[in-house]
Amino acid sequence: MLELLANRGHSVCILTKSDLVTRDVDLLAAMPGSSAGISIAFHHERARRLFEMHTLPNRRRVAALETLRRAGIRTYALICPVMPFITDVQLLIGQVAHCADEIWVYALSMKTRQDRNWRNVRRILERHFPQMLEQYSQIVFAADHRYWLGLRCELEHMWTECEFDLRVEL
Repeated sequence: MLELLANRGHSVCILTKSDLVTRDVDLLAAMPGSSAGISIAFHHERARRLFEMHTLPNRRRVAALETLRRAGIRTYALICPVMPFITDVQLLIGQVAHCADEIWVYALSMKTRQDRNWRNVRRILERHFPQMLEQYSQIVFAADHRYWLGLRCELEHMWTECEFDLRVEL
């Protein structure tokens, strides 16, 4: 598909949790305006395995981003979802800042308590982080919760000092 798009003069934007994107680095580099990014949400491997059990470790994702950037492809990192008290956003930004032209930060947010994603997150919290369950049930359903407001302020301060484009959607 990428070859077809390249041959017709299109660009692409790829978001992945995999390093397989690097196998097409030559093709992506030949497609002006293309970009590629990785999604990353957990700095501890234990948490990553609990919430994203079939995904690659961060080191492999960051290595893929480095490869893409060295090839001249515009890169970005998506820190998503920010899991309160589990995701260290500043640490993750530090891990990808050297190889990402843009970093986007998105909060874990749920619409209703019947949401399938909330039920999945709740099940993991009940089993592995029971002390956080009550706080989560308040935070993830309120975009104006003090947790999000505080994190937004920290990131806005960080934004003024960074050399990359930081977009915060909390």
